[in-house]
Amino acid sequence: MRSQILATGALLWLLGCGVFAQSLPKPTGRVNDFASVIDPSVESEIDSRLDRLEQQTTSEIAVATVTSLDGMSVDEYASRLFKEWGVGQAQQDNGVLVLVAPNEREMRIEVGYGLEGVLPDGLAGQVIREQFRPRFRENDYSGGIRDGVTRLIDIVQTHQVLTPEQIAALNEPSTDMPIYILIPFFSLFVGIGFFMLGAGVRTKTIFATGFGGFFGGMPLVMALLIAFVPAVLILAPFAAVMFILGRRYGSRPSWIAGMRQETEREAGSPIHGWKMGATESSSRSGDSDSGSSNSSSSSSSSSFGGGSSGGGGASGRW
Repeated sequence: MRSQILATGALLWLLGCGVFAQSLPKPTGRVNDFASVIDPSVESEIDSRLDRLEQQTTSEIAVATVTSLDGMSVDEYASRLFKEWGVGQAQQDNGVLVLVAPNEREMRIEVGYGLEGVLPDGLAGQVIREQFRPRFRENDYSGGIRDGVTRLIDIVQTHQVLTPEQIAALNEPSTDMPIYILIPFFSLFVGIGFFMLGAGVRTKTIFATGFGGFFGGMPLVMALLIAFVPAVLILAPFAAVMFILGRRYGSRPSWIAGMRQETEREAGSPIHGWKMGATESSSRSGDSDSGSSNSSSSSSSSSFGGGSSGGGGASGRW
C-alpha cells in the first residue's frame, strides 16, 4: 500500500513537472511576440538589428512578450525562461532577455553572467525607466520595445565595463517625484500655512503669522526650486487665494477672540497692537493636562547558444 502511494506521488510530481515545462513558450526567433503587441515592421527591424549584433559580438538579446506570467513573479518567470531558452553563448553567458507582460503591466531585463559588468542592475533599471516605461504608459509597446532594445544593443555593442563609482551612481535611489504627486502634496501645506498666515495678519497674532508663514512658505519655496512652472501656475495662485480666505475669516469676532485669547467683548472692539495669541492658552492647558499627556505616551532546445543568467538585471512596472 505504501509503495502504491509513493508511486502515485511520484507520477503526480512528474506530471506536474511536465505541465510546468509545457507552460513556458518555445522561442520562434530573436523576437517572440506571443502577446501580439509589436507591429510586424517594428518586429522585423528589431530582429535585423539583433542579428547584426550577434554577428559582430556573438552576444544574444532575446525579446519575449507574454499574455500571462502564469501566477509567477516577473523575476521568476524571466529567470526560468532565460534558462529554458539558453540565451547567449554557453561559454560566455553573454545573453540578455527582455520580457514584457502587457496584461500585468510588468517587465524585466534578465542579464547573463558575462554581461553583468557591462549591463549592471542599475543600468538595466535606467533603461526601463527612460526607454521602455514612457512608451508603455502610452500603450505604445512597439515604440517602447524598439527604443529599449536599441539602447540595450548600443550598451552591449560598446561593451564598456562600468567602474564601481559608475555602478554606485546608478544604484542611488531616484529622488525625482512625479509632478502629479508633487503638486497635491505641497498644496496641502501651502493651503493650511497661507490660510493661517492670512488669519494671523488680520488678527495681529504673532504665533499664527509666524507658524503660517513657515508652514506654507517653506513648501512653496521647495516647489519653486523643484518644479518652477507648475509651482508658479498652480501653487502661487492657490497660496494667494488661501491667504485672502484666511484674512476674511480672521475678521470675524469669534476668530479674533479665539486667536488673540480675548473675550467676545474685547474682540468686538478695534484691534490694537500685536499679541502672541494661541500659544498663551496652549501653555496653560499644557500645565493642567501634563499628567494625562504623560500617561498616554509609549537546459534548452532553442536556437540560442545555451547561456545562463545569474539573476542580474532589473524589473519595472508602468
